[in-house]
Amino acid sequence: METIHTNRMKEIEKITTELVSGINFEKSPYVDIVPLVEKVGFKVIPKSMPIQTTGCILVDENKKNNKRIIMVNTIFRNPENETDVIFKKSRFITAHEFGHFILHKKEGQPMYAHRDTYHRKDPLELEADYFARSLLLPIKQFKVYSSVLNSIEGNNEEFTVEMLSELFKITKNKIKKRMGDISVLVN
Repeated sequence: METIHTNRMKEIEKITTELVSGINFEKSPYVDIVPLVEKVGFKVIPKSMPIQTTGCILVDENKKNNKRIIMVNTIFRNPENETDVIFKKSRFITAHEFGHFILHKKEGQPMYAHRDTYHRKDPLELEADYFARSLLLPIKQFKVYSSVLNSIEGNNEEFTVEMLSELFKITKNKIKKRMGDISVLVN
């Protein structure tokens, strides 16, 4: 399994913790990603694209132009037959592309990046994926909800993953990856 260095994970955790610091998590662990990216000037556009491209980011900040666009594919595979898969995956792709902007944008240069299902092992893609998981599944809230759910069903992982997916509105696959992230950070 390809991964990023633990120190980089901790740096990204710090960035995303700050980004969600103004969110009130008392009633729900849900991070509403669209208003978050709109605050920094992004427009999120759902668009039908080839299945292998899940999304892209376009940033052009020259003197005449100030465009920040995240496009999210509206066509996804759904191997686990999950409910709300388009919504859940769209949220993740939006956060992933925003991660490219926060982590990889070079000052004064335009930016174009796309999430292609064939380049998942690229280090920048791994970082953007980690950023998205960290942003949408904030570590503090994720640990609390995981602990409560585990205590309800006696550490039944399938139940916990299902409930976390519904609460955080993220696919079960990303919930499992986040569990793995946190186990790396804790050890």
